[in-house]
Amino acid sequence: MTKLMNRNLAAKLVAVFFAMILWLYVMSVINPRVTSEQLNIPVQLVNESVIRQSGLVVFGQPEPTIRVRLTGNRDQVHRISREQIEARLDLRGYTEGVNSIPIEVNVPGGVEVDWSPKFATIELERIISRQKEVSVEIEGQAASGYVLGEPELRPSLVWIEGPESYVNSVERVLAQLTLEDQQENLSVSLPLRAVNSRGEEVNQVDVRSTSVDLFVAVDQLKSVAVDMNLDIETAENYQVVSTVIEPINVTIQGQAGLLSGINRISTESLVLEELSESQEIEVFLAFPEGVRGFERQSVIVRINVEEVLEETYVVQRESYRIMNLSADLVLEQETLPERMEITVRALESIIENLDPRTIQVYVDLDDLEAGIHLIEPDVRLPMNMEMSIATTAISPESFSVELTPRE
Repeated sequence: MTKLMNRNLAAKLVAVFFAMILWLYVMSVINPRVTSEQLNIPVQLVNESVIRQSGLVVFGQPEPTIRVRLTGNRDQVHRISREQIEARLDLRGYTEGVNSIPIEVNVPGGVEVDWSPKFATIELERIISRQKEVSVEIEGQAASGYVLGEPELRPSLVWIEGPESYVNSVERVLAQLTLEDQQENLSVSLPLRAVNSRGEEVNQVDVRSTSVDLFVAVDQLKSVAVDMNLDIETAENYQVVSTVIEPINVTIQGQAGLLSGINRISTESLVLEELSESQEIEVFLAFPEGVRGFERQSVIVRINVEEVLEETYVVQRESYRIMNLSADLVLEQETLPERMEITVRALESIIENLDPRTIQVYVDLDDLEAGIHLIEPDVRLPMNMEMSIATTAISPESFSVELTPRE
């Protein structure tokens, strides 16, 4: 046996030597050992559904990437494509907060694999739900002479769900409506969006109700006159001089059928007693059912009150106006009263502006013959004041005069 093995030993050694030389040639020249790097390989997050069942969710939208180094024969390395490198990050078993989670990498083909980084920082956040009020944002406008009523939303409250920080950032749940010269009432279903304080949509939260039913009444506008419903009693010796309402016309809104028969609108009842000074009062309007004021719900009523005063003026004999004295007769002046007292009862503003010199006493002697006659004098005040004076009294109310023939 030994002889058999020793036979051709030299030839065998030479063959082994050349085989090693050939292998070394192939490995170093034809299929050498090489290293290849792949950059920005995405890391897949797995078991997100598992942590969601425990009330957790990944905060933000992390997209970790790694650098992978492959080492092996050139043919092995070159057969591995970028898509065959599987990097994953298992979220199972981690808790709320910031977690450093190891990255797992699988590559086919039996090559050596190294990657960096080995860990990824992932923040897990608690999932919460919160109820938010729905608001509507309307772009455009109603047709001329019409106005939009208050929007009615169903539902008016909806639930949102998501990571706590994102849910807290939601300021409102918004529905948007675009109009152009709208004249008819509107009923539509609109999609909902959760937005933050800057009006940006928060995509990380779920709005449980995907849409909202919106009804908007389109009211007609109409200008109508305002009537005062006032019951005013003044204190003794006071009088209402004027009542002014401002504005005298208001614009109301309502459905066209309701407004067609309305041309005037009254204020609510206002009762004032023992009034002794001027007043400026806000009085609300009494709107029929289904009608309301456009831009204003009340008017201003200005009540001007003045005190009634009594003043006595004296007119001397030489100021009397003698009328219709016959040319054949002479009036005996001494029979006329030396003075007359004129008592005027009027508003304070009238009394203050009455000039005593404008008060005239007339003595009418028309168709009288010679003799003694009983005369009732006539008092005349300035024409612009006569209608404003309550009462006028003269003393004496009558007197006797003597007419004698002219010589």
